[in-house]
Amino acid sequence: MKSLQKLTKEQLDPYFLEWDRISVELAVLHRQREKRAKMVLEVGIELYKRLLSHCREALGEPDFEPLNGSERLSFIEGSPGTYAAYRQLAELFAELKKTVARKRIELKRSLE
Repeated sequence: MKSLQKLTKEQLDPYFLEWDRISVELAVLHRQREKRAKMVLEVGIELYKRLLSHCREALGEPDFEPLNGSERLSFIEGSPGTYAAYRQLAELFAELKKTVARKRIELKRSLE
C-alpha cells in the first residue's frame, strides 16, 4: 500500500506539469536556435532524475526505469544542447509516465 500512496497522481503530477512547461520552452528555444536550450535541458534532466528517484524509492526497485533508460540518459547528458537530446528526454518522460501508470494498476490489482 505504501508504494501505491507514493505513486498517486497527486504525488507525480507536479513533475510532469513542470516537464510540460520546460518542454514548451525547449521547443521554442530550438526553433529559434537559442544557445540557452542547453541550460534549460539540463534543468529537465535534473527533474527527470528526481522523478525517477521518487519512483524507484516508492517501488523499492533501485533498477526501475524505462527501456534502455540509463543509456538514453547518458546520451542526453552528453549532448544537452541538441534537438535530439530534447526529443529523447521527452520520450523518457512519456515512457516513464506510462510505466508508472502500469505499475500503479498492477499494485492496485495485487491489493484486491
